[in-house]
Amino acid sequence: MDSKHEALKRKRIKSDEASSDSDTEPKKPLCKYGEKCYQKNLNHIQKFRHPHRDNVVVKPRPKLEDEKGETTDESVIASGSTEIVEQKQTGIDDSNNLLANQESEPQKTKLEADDELPPSPEDVKENIKLKFLVDMPDDFYEFWAFCQSICSKNTLETFKDSLGLELVGPFQLLEQNSNRSKPKGKCGNSLTQWRFYYDPPEFQCVMIDDLSKGFHIGYFRDVPNEMPMFVGSNTESEGCVLTPMSDNLFSALSQIISARIKKADPFKKSQLATLKKQLEDWANKNDIIIEPQSEILKKRKKLMVAKTFYECGIVVPVDKKTQVGYRKIPETDANIKKICKKIVESPNLSEQNKNSDALQELVTYVQYANDESDYGMGLELGLDLLAYGGDVFHPTILHLLSVAYELLERHEFTVILQAHMKKRRRLAKNDAVK
Repeated sequence: MDSKHEALKRKRIKSDEASSDSDTEPKKPLCKYGEKCYQKNLNHIQKFRHPHRDNVVVKPRPKLEDEKGETTDESVIASGSTEIVEQKQTGIDDSNNLLANQESEPQKTKLEADDELPPSPEDVKENIKLKFLVDMPDDFYEFWAFCQSICSKNTLETFKDSLGLELVGPFQLLEQNSNRSKPKGKCGNSLTQWRFYYDPPEFQCVMIDDLSKGFHIGYFRDVPNEMPMFVGSNTESEGCVLTPMSDNLFSALSQIISARIKKADPFKKSQLATLKKQLEDWANKNDIIIEPQSEILKKRKKLMVAKTFYECGIVVPVDKKTQVGYRKIPETDANIKKICKKIVESPNLSEQNKNSDALQELVTYVQYANDESDYGMGLELGLDLLAYGGDVFHPTILHLLSVAYELLERHEFTVILQAHMKKRRRLAKNDAVK
C-alpha cells in the first residue's frame, strides 16, 4: 500500500510541475493579419497566436545536430490527417523565394506570382491594378472608347482587318467588364499571358500583331506606381530592342497607320486614310496630342542615365551634387555581350563556370555600388542580361533585379519578374533569334 501511495504522490507532483510550467509560459501575441493570415512557416505559427486555426497542433521533434554542431528543432504541423513537414526537413522554400541561394536576399514582397487573388473588384480600374499591379493612364481608357465607337461588338479586334493588330492584356479586362463576363482570378496568368521573351518588368503589352514575328506594343514605365513614360514596341524575332514611339496610344497607332499607307494598294490606302482621320479627330476632340516619334526620343534621351541593351534606357534618382544613385558598369556593352556569348555557348558546365568568372566580377562591382547607394548599376546589368537572353542567366537576373527593385522601392516589378522567369518563352511563331 505504501509503495502504491508513494507512486501516486510522485505522479501528482509531476502533474503539478507540468501545470506550473504551462502557466508561467509567456502568452504569444496575436497575429496582426488575423484570419487573413496565409503563412505556413513554422516559426511564424509558433511565434504568434492564430485562434482560427484551433485544429492545428504543433508536435515538437527531438533536436538534431547539424554540420556545424548546432542543434535545431524539427517539427511537424499536423492538421487532421494531413502532416506538413517543416521547411528545414523538406528543403522546400514555402515563400516561393527564387533567390534562396544568393548572398543578398531582398525583403519578400506581399504579393507572390501565381497566388490566388481575391474576387475581382467591380471597379474595372481596381481590377486592372489587382491583375497587372499597375494603373493605366487616361489615354488607355480613351483609346478603348474610340475603339468601341468603331467596333462595339468585337472591340478587341477593331484593327484586326485593317492593320492586323489585336488589343490584349488590360484591354481584355475592359472587354470582360463590358460583357459582364467573369474574369479568371490568377495574378500570374495576367502577368505572363502576353509577356514576350525580352519584355522587361517595366513594359506592359497592350497590342499584338498576328505573332508571325512577335511585334507588339505596350506601355513602358520606370516606376510601377507612376504613369508610363512612353508607348513603345518590340519585335521579338528581331531581338531585344524596345523602341519608344510616343507618349500615348493614339500617336503610336497614327505612326503605324502612316507606315502602312506607304506600302498599301490604292484601295487599302483609302481605308487606312479614313481610319487615321477618325483617330486624329477623336484625339483632337479629347485634347490628346499626336506628336512625331522624334519628340518622345528626345524626351527619353534627356532622362535616361544608361542606354542598356534595350536602347530605351533606365531612369533612377541621381543626386545632382554628389552624383550618388548611378555609376557606370566598368565594362563596355560590346564586351558584356562577348562575356554572355561565351557563357551561353560553353560546351560543358566546367567551361561555363570558367567563362562566368568575368560576369561574377561585374556582379561583385554591383554589390559595392549598392553599398554606396548607386542602385542604378545593378538595374542596368540585370536588364542587360534579361535583354541578352538565355536560361543560364536567370538566377543572376533574379538576384540583380530583385535587389535593385527592392532598393529603388519598385517592389511590383519583382513580382512581375518572378512570374516571367517561371514561364519565360518565345511567343513569335517565326523566331529566328539565337
